[in-house]
Amino acid sequence: MKKVHMPISDNRNEHVPQRKINRGNLFSRAKRIYQRNGLNYFIHTVIRYLYELFFISSPNRVKRWYYNKFRSSETFRFRGKVYHYLFHSYTPTWKNERCVLLPIAWNIIQSYQKSRKNILEIGNVLSYVYPINHDVIDKYEIVDGVINEDIVNFKTNKQYDLILSIVTLQFVGRDETPRNPKKLLMAIENMKNMLAPNGLIIVMHGLGEHKEADELLKNGSLKFEEQFYLMKTSGYKWKEATWGEVKDLPYDHSVPTAIGVVIGLIGTNPGNIFN
Repeated sequence: MKKVHMPISDNRNEHVPQRKINRGNLFSRAKRIYQRNGLNYFIHTVIRYLYELFFISSPNRVKRWYYNKFRSSETFRFRGKVYHYLFHSYTPTWKNERCVLLPIAWNIIQSYQKSRKNILEIGNVLSYVYPINHDVIDKYEIVDGVINEDIVNFKTNKQYDLILSIVTLQFVGRDETPRNPKKLLMAIENMKNMLAPNGLIIVMHGLGEHKEADELLKNGSLKFEEQFYLMKTSGYKWKEATWGEVKDLPYDHSVPTAIGVVIGLIGTNPGNIFN
């Protein structure tokens, strides 16, 4: 059985992506938040940011050291491969679904990078942990190198061999006015238009947090050519599961984390990516 080890550098700042943040853009974003949502929302956002910076990030450094020092050999299996759990202070991963989804995603990304394939990530996620060099589109996160457009309307002449979303696509249309959960289906159709021949779309979907998106899966509106499942058993431990085991699992808001995830594939012979 092939063992896949994901080396993690420890010289990264907490909650800071590998791409350089433009501080001027941060001030512009703060101004837009104030103008769009008012003073009360702006003050709440600032307090939450400071709380995360001083009361969450620092303790998480200690916890990350502990997990990397004493739990770095811990592994999980998915589709016949063995992966190491990701212990990183981003979110922090040992509490949530990212501890398994990011290692799986990064293994796939690396295989496409070796073949010099075109890669698009929906949502700026991987750059918080890994030194990425692929394209990223994120409507809201203003970071150098990230395309700030709506995936539903994004147009490009570039064709992508891999388009990947890690617990991001399910939020498309949810927090907008007017609210339109079915916008997620429009996003996938647009992603298909950007796909190269023999290309692959991978959607990693956390169950329970976005009920309307879950319902699109359950009623067949959201269709994948293949689906695979993971279920949290305890702590940071996960196992491969079935649709019957995960489809009705609730979201754990106390952590927060999904307890069940779906990995959906769209493309030619999509399951081969895990072989």
